[in-house]
Amino acid sequence: MNPYQLAIGQTFSFLTDVLRGRVRILEVGCGRGDIARRLGASGFKVTAIDLRIPDPSPATNVTFIERDFLRFAAEPFDAVVFTASLHHLGPIDAAIDRAYRLLVPGGLLVADDFDVAAPNAVTLRWYYEAQELLAAADVFPRDRIDPVNSDVVQRWRAAHSDEPPLPTGLEMRLAVAERFNVGDVHGCAYLYRYITKHLPTDARGVAIAQQLYNTERRNIADGTFAAVGLGIVATRT
Repeated sequence: MNPYQLAIGQTFSFLTDVLRGRVRILEVGCGRGDIARRLGASGFKVTAIDLRIPDPSPATNVTFIERDFLRFAAEPFDAVVFTASLHHLGPIDAAIDRAYRLLVPGGLLVADDFDVAAPNAVTLRWYYEAQELLAAADVFPRDRIDPVNSDVVQRWRAAHSDEPPLPTGLEMRLAVAERFNVGDVHGCAYLYRYITKHLPTDARGVAIAQQLYNTERRNIADGTFAAVGLGIVATRT
């Protein structure tokens, strides 16, 4: 049992819904290939790329390629999917341009990502307190918690102070809109993913992951939490 499969399942559900009717898919930032394998098993023809792929073992309908996306060339795809990777690809305009060139006319750009600027103090207080509680119960590694700061927003920003800076959700949306017709932009639960990566791989970890997801989603729905997750679906003209 792997608690992180909850996040994999949420991403897979989102993608299979928006990719209906598409065949050739390019997944950018495939990591271990969990999403690519699920898509391939569902009948999509997937090319999955990343700078490094820890487990490139063969999978039905999936071709794994270790490559820099900004230098990747191939016959155009029906869809280019960024799985928690668009915010890592800079400059963002170059990443969007590469996606445009790798798509057939009418092809889809899909991003399942997060907005680094989205979380507010209420959202982050829950995020950090949940980790600290789980660490106290010895089911979460304390060294995975961001360094303490009495200001939770500054704590988050310090942990995400990459150089060059990560693009915000607004910057990603504007970059996509420059080249594509944007059909859908939505917020969703995302912070639970950070925590579930490090939970025990047993029934207890799975139950904790589900509770974290339910709590984040419920509080987003009633306006208590900010939606940190970001989904974008856009069409190449």
